[in-house]
Amino acid sequence: MNLERFTLIVESYGADFEQWPEDERVDALKFSRTSTDAMFLLDQAEELDRHLALFELPDSELSVQRIEVGILSAFEQETLKQGALERLVGWVLPDFDNLAHTLWRPALVACMPLLLGIAIGLTLANNTYQLSSDEELSLLAFTDTASEEWSNE
Repeated sequence: MNLERFTLIVESYGADFEQWPEDERVDALKFSRTSTDAMFLLDQAEELDRHLALFELPDSELSVQRIEVGILSAFEQETLKQGALERLVGWVLPDFDNLAHTLWRPALVACMPLLLGIAIGLTLANNTYQLSSDEELSLLAFTDTASEEWSNE
């Protein structure tokens, strides 16, 4: 046993030798009786253990609520840090825990191209292209039906 290992044991498990690892307990106790540095370290650990034993947290409903509010606000801040695309995808995808209330979102997104096409089709001006007489004659000349009709006459 050396001072470094003894220091690690005392800092990890405290001054109560019952808490120390069983395979090193006997060696550590012998070392604590022979080394002045180990005795000093053990005295400091006992003092720390006494102070920690005096310190108790009250079981308060208010403190539990404060912790819960802190956790929820951290989640909300993390949600606010998300970009617009992440928020949009999170909104569009249904929540499988609450599918009945969130299934309309992807259905609405699926209908958007249809609604956009209808809106564009209704708002476009109805420009019917009128062929000039020269264009009509050139189109008629290139069709077989027209040439048959012309030849029959």
